[in-house]
Amino acid sequence: MPPAARAEHLAPLIAFWCDAPQMPPGKTLSRHDEAFHTALVSATGNAEMARVHVDLTEKMRIIRHLDFTREDRVDATYSEHAQVLRAIALQQTEEAQRILTAHISQSKAEVRKITLHRLQQARLQPVSP
Repeated sequence: MPPAARAEHLAPLIAFWCDAPQMPPGKTLSRHDEAFHTALVSATGNAEMARVHVDLTEKMRIIRHLDFTREDRVDATYSEHAQVLRAIALQQTEEAQRILTAHISQSKAEVRKITLHRLQQARLQPVSP
């Protein structure tokens, strides 16, 4: 992607993840996170990969929402997305890939922890007659 096209493509992402005030946890922020990842995949120009990404995103949407129920996860997401965008803007492809891979791995681990915690809480709830 030529630098001018890359800058145009990244501008809305940078405006949201780097320049705008953080949104509170919730589904709206989760949708912005989906759009961030979809935009990065779409920027590759590989239509089939983008299609598969959208299909997977739709299947895991409910799980992804869990990552946006805690303020610390919101802070981490904003920080990590900004780091990815800065690396892309500076054409540091390997660094962007490293940050993005770590971001996705951390998010998966946190969602597992949140899920296990919620299951434990549900088990501890008294059963109503």
